[in-house]
Amino acid sequence: MSSSSQSIRMMSRSELKTVGAAAAAGASFLLLLLLRRDVYTVFDAESYLMMHIIIKFFSFAMCFSIVFLGAIFFVHTLSRQRLYSAALFLVVGMMELCEALTTWGGLSIPFGEQGEISLYSLVSASGQLVMALGILLIFTREDKQQMAPVRLLLFSSALAGGIALCVLASQAPRMFPLVFGGEGYIMMRETCQLITIVLLILTIFMIMYRNRADKPQALLLIVQGLLFFLFASLQFMISSADGDTDMLAGQLYNLLGYYYLLRGIYYVTLEEPHRRHRQAEERINFLAYHDELTGLSNRRLFQERLGEELVRARSSGKKMAVILLDIDRFKTINDTLGHSFGDQILSAVAGRLQRIVPYPNCVFRMGGDEFTIILPYLRLPEEAIQTAEALMRLFHSPIAIGEADYHITISLGISLYPDDGDSVEQLVKNADVAMYSAKAQRNDFKRFTPQMNERAGERLALENDLRRALEHTQFKMNYQPLVELETGRVVGVEALVRWQHPQRGMIPPGDFIPLSEETGFILPLGEWVLREACRQNKQWQDEGLPKMMMSVNLSMRQFKQYKLVERVAAILRETGLEARYLELEITESMTTEVDYAVETLTRLKALGVRISVDDFGTGYSSLIYLKRLPIDKLKIDRSFVSDVMHDSNDAAIVSTIAAMAKHLKLRITAEGVEDAAQLEFLRRQQCEEAQGYFFGRPMPPTDFAAWLQQHKLV
Repeated sequence: MSSSSQSIRMMSRSELKTVGAAAAAGASFLLLLLLRRDVYTVFDAESYLMMHIIIKFFSFAMCFSIVFLGAIFFVHTLSRQRLYSAALFLVVGMMELCEALTTWGGLSIPFGEQGEISLYSLVSASGQLVMALGILLIFTREDKQQMAPVRLLLFSSALAGGIALCVLASQAPRMFPLVFGGEGYIMMRETCQLITIVLLILTIFMIMYRNRADKPQALLLIVQGLLFFLFASLQFMISSADGDTDMLAGQLYNLLGYYYLLRGIYYVTLEEPHRRHRQAEERINFLAYHDELTGLSNRRLFQERLGEELVRARSSGKKMAVILLDIDRFKTINDTLGHSFGDQILSAVAGRLQRIVPYPNCVFRMGGDEFTIILPYLRLPEEAIQTAEALMRLFHSPIAIGEADYHITISLGISLYPDDGDSVEQLVKNADVAMYSAKAQRNDFKRFTPQMNERAGERLALENDLRRALEHTQFKMNYQPLVELETGRVVGVEALVRWQHPQRGMIPPGDFIPLSEETGFILPLGEWVLREACRQNKQWQDEGLPKMMMSVNLSMRQFKQYKLVERVAAILRETGLEARYLELEITESMTTEVDYAVETLTRLKALGVRISVDDFGTGYSSLIYLKRLPIDKLKIDRSFVSDVMHDSNDAAIVSTIAAMAKHLKLRITAEGVEDAAQLEFLRRQQCEEAQGYFFGRPMPPTDFAAWLQQHKLV
């Protein structure tokens, strides 16, 4: 394909129409030039006069249509171009009417020996000049909104100016006979026409140049009108007499120019606002029933669609299923990698769901990271299970975002009609219960069973008890020693929270910490843990125990909370603990937003506290960014240490982390040490510190103090 044809294909329809209008006007002008001698006297004087008057009245009507369109409709969206165009064509329309009436009345100007020259030629040339100058001033300036009250002053001025111009054009030849006499009149008329042509060419060029990147349809229509005005002026210039065919062709070109200008103003004032209004209504209707991010149907449409499918299922006697799913650890993804990244994950998940479900219009986004799927027309419950298995397999492959691949997992729950409910509310509730049962293991799916309601009730009760536990001082602190391997001294202690429930007894952290993260309770709980740990360390120091480092874990929400640094500083002042005896533990996933992590950790370091990265090797941190972070220590996750004597891969990972930490001048701590063989291996890898059951279990504060004295590790 040639470059010229490619360029044409890239042009919009409006641009092609503009090129076509220019070509048609140019071709007809050339044709009239070629046939000029043959068509010069086609019409007699009376016929020409009648056609001229008709064209002028049409021109007058179009001018005043432009006035009404530009100033009457959609007053709240008045712009300078619209308003000034209406005022301009009020003046031009008055001059067109004046010319028509002058022609109709047969008014003429006596010029002595040269006879009489009809007045309308002078009025016509003046009107064309005023129009060309006005359009140049209006459409080559920046458009902006105008207030409606400006109309009265502007149109009063335009009306007065139009009357003055009509009077001046009709009376000037009589008032200044020497200026307008004979050759002077002809020269003046030709000068007006020449200036008009220059102004029109300049206006077309400036409009196209100013809008070369984005050519609005309305401006292209106005350019088409200006093209016909240009050829009208050319026809007037080559006209030999007021009654020849050149003059008639010029009037027809003029009429076409008004027509395209009218279309341009109509597009701006009526068609485009109506189109925008219609698009806004369609957008509002779409958003009322669809999710803006993914384009999927939303919760409202889900409720309606599920109700309709239930009616069909009852009448047909067939089964149907509701699948509710969400993305595992999506909040961590959002907090770690940012909400824009989370949005990309949601869009990718929505795309995959639509590809695999037999009925794409049966996939819905309920909000957040929750999606639902309606499976109608089922013959057997196993069909829903097969779909669930296919959905799980769908996320075995990673999601590509940018140049990286990300693995995510989902958890989903299934409820069946009529087995698990016969109403919208029951089916959704039971699917939700099944999904939360699946989330206990993650990357799993469950079909609803009645026993799940009991567990869901227990979870809700636990959540309610969790909020009261802090008020009733049910949380207790345990402390696990941190031992320096070279000397055997206890150099630190890690603070670990426990929940002593009045009815259920001791609840493991794995049962209430994830729930605290999910509900947001982790913020007040984490702040209490930090304050209690600092208070306890200061108390031990006051009691004469050695000054040790107190390690406290920060959750993701704590790390992102408002004024974290100020909160830590306030707790240190309140408890009286020196900042150098506090160590805050973060996880790798908190460091993926590098700029935020560097800024926050730098401010924490400025307080004097130490920073360690907990569970190192299990997160998403980049070694490239790790050297930028102001950290003091890496803690090797217990999952690597536990099998270090039996799994060569774990041994290699521990050795690599230890060597890397040494090069980065970071201390290294191994978690989960349970026997002497592990301890000896860690010593060979030059690990400085370790903690685990081999040294001591987590203990209450009084037991920990006694343990220190008993083992003489102080």
